[in-house]
Amino acid sequence: MPDKYQSVSALKRDLGPGAYRIRRLDRGSRITVIAPHGGFIDPGSSAVARAVAGREHNLFDFQGLREDLAADMHVTATRFRDPALTPLLAACEAAVSVHWMGNQGAAMIWLGGRNWRLKVLVLKELTAAGFTVNANGPRYRGESPLNVVNLPRQQGVQLEISEELMCRLFRGKPFHPRLRARTTVQFTRLVKAVRTAIASYS
Repeated sequence: MPDKYQSVSALKRDLGPGAYRIRRLDRGSRITVIAPHGGFIDPGSSAVARAVAGREHNLFDFQGLREDLAADMHVTATRFRDPALTPLLAACEAAVSVHWMGNQGAAMIWLGGRNWRLKVLVLKELTAAGFTVNANGPRYRGESPLNVVNLPRQQGVQLEISEELMCRLFRGKPFHPRLRARTTVQFTRLVKAVRTAIASYS
């Protein structure tokens, strides 16, 4: 279904601050990790993005706090712009975005984005960690230069995680606005793989 809101600013204006929360950490890193559909919008993406960012990389996490409005709060990545995110992307070299792509019939990750060198590194590490990865899928390619992950100088890599895999990364619900998500060994393996790829790239 098409997005209800054509911009983040329109979403904020209509729903008000109680419907969303922004977690922004500027660590002066060459890498910015983004969850543009965090919270209840893409369940699990906030926790994955935060863990990938760790203590050294920049983080921008836009969290939908109303589970009943989750579908309405999705603003597609090619139109996702926020004044708190723009300076992070302008100052860094590359980005990694984390998304949930719904039920795909298999526990897998689709890689997109225009930073081919970083994508190859992420593909290598995730595959070595035992994950099923599609780096050339017919959808979720993230190749538009307007995609938020491609706005840094060296563009970026988009991770689309299937619902089947996302459910295996958590014990219980992957997002609660007041509680830290309980994660599994697979979550740790995934995060370590992506972080190792970023370290090799950097």
